Amino acid sequence: MKADKIYINGNIFTVNENDDWAEAVAIRGNEIIYVGDNAGVQIFRAENTEICDLNGKMMLPGFIDGHCHPVMAAHYLCGVYLQVEWSIEECLEEIRRFVRENPDNQTYFGIGYAEWIFDETGPKKELLDDICADKPMMILGSSAHEAWVNTKALEIAGITKETPDPIPGFHYFHRDAQGNPTGHLLEISTQSMIMDKVDFFDDRKIEGVIKENSDGYASMGVTSTCDMGSPEFGLKVYFGKIPEMIEKGTYKQRFFGCGRMVAEKEDVDIVMPRLREYRKKYDSDKFKIHFLKIINDGTLETRSAALSQPYDEDGSMVYPLFDRQEIARLGVEAAKEGLDINVHGIGDEAISGTLAMARAVRDAGYNDCRIVNSHCDYVKDEELSLFGKYNVVANTTCVWHYGNPDMEKVIGDRQNHTFRLKTMIAGGCRMGQGSDFPVDEFGREPLKGIEMGCSRQLFDHPELPVLKPYEEKLSVKDGIKSYTINNAYQMHMDHKLGSIQPGKYADLVILEKNLFDIPVSEIHKVKICETVMDGKTVYKDN
Repeated sequence: MKADKIYINGNIFTVNENDDWAEAVAIRGNEIIYVGDNAGVQIFRAENTEICDLNGKMMLPGFIDGHCHPVMAAHYLCGVYLQVEWSIEECLEEIRRFVRENPDNQTYFGIGYAEWIFDETGPKKELLDDICADKPMMILGSSAHEAWVNTKALEIAGITKETPDPIPGFHYFHRDAQGNPTGHLLEISTQSMIMDKVDFFDDRKIEGVIKENSDGYASMGVTSTCDMGSPEFGLKVYFGKIPEMIEKGTYKQRFFGCGRMVAEKEDVDIVMPRLREYRKKYDSDKFKIHFLKIINDGTLETRSAALSQPYDEDGSMVYPLFDRQEIARLGVEAAKEGLDINVHGIGDEAISGTLAMARAVRDAGYNDCRIVNSHCDYVKDEELSLFGKYNVVANTTCVWHYGNPDMEKVIGDRQNHTFRLKTMIAGGCRMGQGSDFPVDEFGREPLKGIEMGCSRQLFDHPELPVLKPYEEKLSVKDGIKSYTINNAYQMHMDHKLGSIQPGKYADLVILEKNLFDIPVSEIHKVKICETVMDGKTVYKDN
């Protein structure tokens, strides 16, 4: 068997079970056929074989974004994009600029403000009314778990003081002393009540944004995306545009996903029958739908994460969407259907639910079901080891692992006991990483995630605090595995992806420098030289 392409003279970290290094890789079609030394690869060389001299560059398996929302991103990023570090005044000025430069828009949409820049009562509709009072406007917070709307959006949706909250205390409208909605919306159900009545998105722009985002992913070394859900409005693109673009080559990553998320208990009756059909219909190694996604709590920033003890800021309590018995029954039902399961769990009480579900699934004998807890911000001390015991993948976003004094006023000293992934790994847990894109724009860059997992400090900001506990800093190897083999395992694709081995798909990334040989603070600066997906170069630095 002769190769189409041979790479030689590389520092190739295979990420196989022995963490072996190699010098050379041979590819035929979309498959790796040899991994070894320069001498051994020569037998695969033919007259027309392309020879690529790596000249000491590093090669890794293609990066996998284990938790993102590309379809949601295509909708949300058609509007105004705010930066998480901006003040309220800076956000308002950018919204003004966008409205001024797009006077013909019939609606205005955006995303990105930091929820903690407001107090616990949240942003007010009057601030947006001053910018635009005659057209509906919605701006999502950086987590996308809360929203800020103007009076016109509330009017069109028919939201008044008499409108009941979808899930009181969890998915709800902030209200003033008279009970009138203030323009601050908590969680997805309230957002959907507006979006069902107001079309904020321009279909003509969406395919272009998807392509632009996919090109961006390729330039970051990402060869697979694990889409963890869309609201109902995005499903036309989810099952229409994405498979079509993958076939055309304009979406340059593999796509693994779930379709619609379970964000309310009633969603189960809609989502489960669909997943039974999706799992049969969409089952290729480039487009596969096989996850049940459950959003079981909110976020710490929006004060909607489910904690076992009250919030320090206001003494409030939030409870998970499903209690432990309910989520255990749902998990066993999903496993019986052959589905994998991904639970959004940020607060310790919500994470306890994921672990109770995992125990029930394992006790029922479904040991091959891949169970993922996404985000893993705050875990009870006594439950850190249960991730390994019940084989639950801890998917996190390491670009969130940095000291943030603003959060200490919300949850107090608990902020200094978050993201204890090193302890979880020591207990046998697989750690994956995802960006949660479009929630965090620079979170899409795996090299930043690898660096910040190792430093627990915001990149390029040595003056800012390191996130406690300091001993939870990860190793570079942990970071690499979190974006490769561990995410491949999460996606039930570790037999085909995630390491550089004969028989696996040729999904590869070539880096200018060896990440093991440079200071941790320099990792995010390393240049991506080439990205290969399915044996084809989809990005090359010129």
